[in-house]
Amino acid sequence: MNIKPLMLVISLATISGHVFGADDLQGYYGSIKLLQAEQSAKNMDLSSRPSVGSFVRGDENANFLNGAIAAGYQFANGWRSEGEYVFNKKNEYTSGSTNFSSSFNHHQIDVQRLMLNVYRDYALAHNFSIYGTLGFGVAKIESSGWQGNVTRQYGANTQNNLVYSVGAGVSYTPLPRLSFDLGYRYVDLGNVDSGYNQFSNVRGLKDEQMSARITASEVVFATRYLF
Repeated sequence: MNIKPLMLVISLATISGHVFGADDLQGYYGSIKLLQAEQSAKNMDLSSRPSVGSFVRGDENANFLNGAIAAGYQFANGWRSEGEYVFNKKNEYTSGSTNFSSSFNHHQIDVQRLMLNVYRDYALAHNFSIYGTLGFGVAKIESSGWQGNVTRQYGANTQNNLVYSVGAGVSYTPLPRLSFDLGYRYVDLGNVDSGYNQFSNVRGLKDEQMSARITASEVVFATRYLF
């Protein structure tokens, strides 16, 4: 995703902008968000699959639309904070090996998360502002999948990971209580492991397990209403 134009606007605005004054509106707000996400499964070569030769990369990225809802509080000094729920989304990633070229692992990962986000807003002219954001939270991740064909299943595993995000963006407020945000954020969802193989392998052992580190780049469009 090319975020250079957005970062240029933010850099120039940081030089010329000023922090919202103490007389700005404050109060509780609700927000609906549309996310254009590129989610990546890194470090799949750390999966346990003994005696199969060298690791072969498969499909390590997924692009999709998702949604989120948030509720928060806007202070009159340029700060706001919110709780956010990002809807669950299931994606599949693949990897293989040189000894079994037709027997790819299909790692299916279902993610949803709860975040606490903090924003710092800087006002510009003509009802525009820029913001930086930092978030921390918990992701519920369900990991499962299969190898070669769908009858060769791995055990399912559910885990809760600590998550962080960092981002920046631009806001437009056409009406005193209505704002639109457009921004970018990077999300680190941590390491994910499936259960062990439930199928028989050439060694007759349950010693195969899929692993990955999940990250995401998200373009966020949000509508906020201040009550």
